[in-house]
Amino acid sequence: MISMGKLVAIGIVLLVIFLIIVGMFVYSYTQLSVNLNDVKFHSIDWATLTWDKLLNLGLSTLTGEWFGAAFELIEGINLNLFFGIANNGLLPVYIPDLSYDVLINGISIGKGNSDVDLVINPGQIKVISSFQNITKDSMMPAISSVIESQGVMEIRVKGIAYFQFFGLGIPVPFESYRTISIYDEVRERINEEIQKNKMQNSVISSVGKSIGSALGSIVNEIFGGEKLDLDLSGQKFADSMYEVGPGAYTYVSFTLPCDARVQGGFIASDILGDDIIVILMDDYNFDKFENNQSAISFFDSGKVKSGEFDLMLGSGDYYIVMSNQYSLLSTKTVQLQAATLCV
Repeated sequence: MISMGKLVAIGIVLLVIFLIIVGMFVYSYTQLSVNLNDVKFHSIDWATLTWDKLLNLGLSTLTGEWFGAAFELIEGINLNLFFGIANNGLLPVYIPDLSYDVLINGISIGKGNSDVDLVINPGQIKVISSFQNITKDSMMPAISSVIESQGVMEIRVKGIAYFQFFGLGIPVPFESYRTISIYDEVRERINEEIQKNKMQNSVISSVGKSIGSALGSIVNEIFGGEKLDLDLSGQKFADSMYEVGPGAYTYVSFTLPCDARVQGGFIASDILGDDIIVILMDDYNFDKFENNQSAISFFDSGKVKSGEFDLMLGSGDYYIVMSNQYSLLSTKTVQLQAATLCV
């Protein structure tokens, strides 16, 4: 028979082993961490683009409500959430899944769940990705805050990670966030979608031209774009923005009282295609140009987004023409700078 003393000793040993295991378990429990390491765009779900929606977008640009109008074209935003799960404890940890609430700028917009099904050994860090679809309806409460913050979104997740220990699901709460901006993403996607949905030339009407004109303000009022800032010598005679409608042209005239160096440059912008033709010619050839006759120019850019010129010209009257005659839809916004210096 085992003596009472031995039984007590065995009991003490078993108790110590049990306490050690429990201690390791408790320590491992406290050393498990879940963090939102990164947030990346996956895609945007777009509504079917129609001309009335594009017209509303263009008109809303004029009142500064560009981002709100842009959201009329968005059905949902898809994100990839990357979680880093670290086990700095002493025991392997099995995590079946994660469940969490998603907040945008502090406003709850829904829940998420990710099947993890991983064993994370002591000292290991594993990164898992979770696809998160944020529908337009669920995002509505947060849209105004996103607009006010110029497209900045603080994506915060609060939830519970469960790990298994002896068949028990042990909850570990976590909370983490990352900040992203959707401004550039929405801008580029709107541009891509409009480019894909251009109407065919055969069905372009005066209504289509009106839509194009309204949309022509988008780059300038919404998306900004490149700014021209040339270091020109002499007297500057042009430094303005010009809107050139579809099938039309505009011009800047100037007179040289002497032989002079004429320098300048331009940038054109429009969400439906940002090219323009810039031509510099004298008054004789400008008359021929206006009468649809063959004209000779000192500078002809061809269809380009931007360009510069540096010419030596004699005294006389000259015209810088910004031509959008080849376009049946889009209104171009052109920034032109030019200067002269007598030599």
